[in-house]
Amino acid sequence: MNMESEFKAKFGGFWNSLIILLVIIICLRFSSIALADEALGARLLCSVHLFLGCLAAGIVLGILRIFLSFSNDTYTRAPASANFTTGIRYGLVAGGLLILLVGMMQLENFLGPFQPVIDALFGKLYALFG
Repeated sequence: MNMESEFKAKFGGFWNSLIILLVIIICLRFSSIALADEALGARLLCSVHLFLGCLAAGIVLGILRIFLSFSNDTYTRAPASANFTTGIRYGLVAGGLLILLVGMMQLENFLGPFQPVIDALFGKLYALFG
């Protein structure tokens, strides 16, 4: 497959689009709470920077997947375009999860009505390992 069809296969479809939308929502929520006293333009710029950071992490993971796949046998490895798009998808998801974790732990009321449940779980984890 060529790169365009790989991107359509990895990022098209309902669930993949939903994951990208959730990462964008997490970036917007993080920037709107972290920069609550700033203007709307500053908050949007921060969320764009966060999403581009997730995309950059995906590109780095994609390049690493290409380099690390050369150690496999020729008949067992996927083409470079498949490895690159899979790495971008993993990087977007990993970056979104990291922003979500930092937002849950550091920002007040990041998850809205679900935040007390998460705070109680983090409190139990701190007591367990602390």
